[in-house]
This record gives sequence, C-alpha cells and structure tokens, in this order.
Amino acid sequence: LASNLNKAEVIDPAGKRRIVGIFKGELIYRRSDISVALTAKKWRYQGRKVREAELSKPAKTVKARKKSEPKTFRALTSYGVSDTSEQKVDDESYVEDDGMDHIFGRWQTEEWSPDPVGPNDEIPVNEYKNIELALINPGLVHLEVRGIAKVAKKLGLPYAPCLLGFEGHGGNRTPTIRGIVVHEHNADLLRCAYTEWESQAVEQEHAQRRKAIYGRWKRLIAGMLTKERLDRQYGGEENK
Repeated sequence: LASNLNKAEVIDPAGKRRIVGIFKGELIYRRSDISVALTAKKWRYQGRKVREAELSKPAKTVKARKKSEPKTFRALTSYGVSDTSEQKVDDESYVEDDGMDHIFGRWQTEEWSPDPVGPNDEIPVNEYKNIELALINPGLVHLEVRGIAKVAKKLGLPYAPCLLGFEGHGGNRTPTIRGIVVHEHNADLLRCAYTEWESQAVEQEHAQRRKAIYGRWKRLIAGMLTKERLDRQYGGEENK
C-alpha cells in the first residue's frame, strides 16, 4: 500500500502498472517494485548520478533532517603551495532552501565516477576544504599517516585533509578527518620524505632525552659536591 511506505520509499514507475490488488479502495503493489530514493548527493556514494533532465522532477520531497555545523574541523584557506579548487557538484544546484530534501529513484540515475585529476590539476575539495574518501578522484591517493601533512607542507606539495566519515548520532555528528589526499605522482616522494623525517624526529627526541638525563645528573653531582664542600667548611666547627 502506498500509505504504508516509509519516508524514503517510492514505487518504481514500471511497478505502478503491476497492481496486484485493492484493499479498502487503495491499490496494492509488489514489494519488489518498492525501492529507496536518495538525494542527488547520496546517489554519488552509490556510484550513480541523477540525470540532468531529472533534477527538476524528484520522485519525492521529504522534510530534511536538521544539519549542524561541524565543530571539530576548521578549514584553512589553502593547503600546500596552491589554492585547492572547490569541487562543483552539478546535481546539487537544484536544492531549494526550504527545509525539504528532493529525493530521486534509481530509475532517474545513471552510472557515475569522479573525474580524473591530472598531475597539474588542483585537488578538488568540498565547501569545507577537504575531500571525502568515498568520493576520491582517480589520480589522487589517500595517505593515512600521522603527521604527514607537516612533511607535505615543508616540501611545498599541495594536499587536502581527508574526510573518512562522521561519528555520533543525530545533531551531534562530528567529522572524522584523518590523513591527507595528494596527487598520485607525489605519493612515493612523500612517503620517502616522511620516513626520513620520522627517523630524524626519533634521533632528535633521543638527543633531547639524553640532554635532559645529562642535565639531571649534572645537577645531582653539583649538589653532592656543594654539600661535601659545606660539610668540610662548617661541619668541623659545629662538632667542636
């Protein structure tokens, strides 16, 4: 029954011609002809894109979930040596700011994949200046190594933070940013540079630790010598 459909469920157009019965004046459809409709953006996560001609004809319009601004990630104006370009999503242009979501059925979509990014192309990012792992473009590589962004910045290589997803529920969802995205031809160079930087950092840490240990021993020995000198100078007179 159409009245029993969930918020995001729709009846496939072909299924509307396969009526199996009537119940209390309401048409009954096959369960196999019922599918879940998604927003244009969510279809991209499924490797599909809403066709241009269908953007103005959503299968359904539903009340949008209230969105909260990310609290833990603050975007920089640029990363690396060049400004990253904001990724344009054509099918997101048809979104009315009326508190409603326009959702589309699978029959309104076609297969889609992100555009390839060449060695000289800028890294396409979203409005928050990061790139989603689920939508990463061919020609880009995700490097999930702690501290590797510092190395990329020192080398002057363009990069963007990588958004893995969101944690939490409801309005308390926070983005999970981990690792960076770089051009594929820079990945090996960056890995080697990171290995060298990490070894130097370990050596510096050991050197600082040795220096701190030597300093503590020096203070301890100086204190013992001072105590011994004071005992020689004043200890004898007190005994008398």
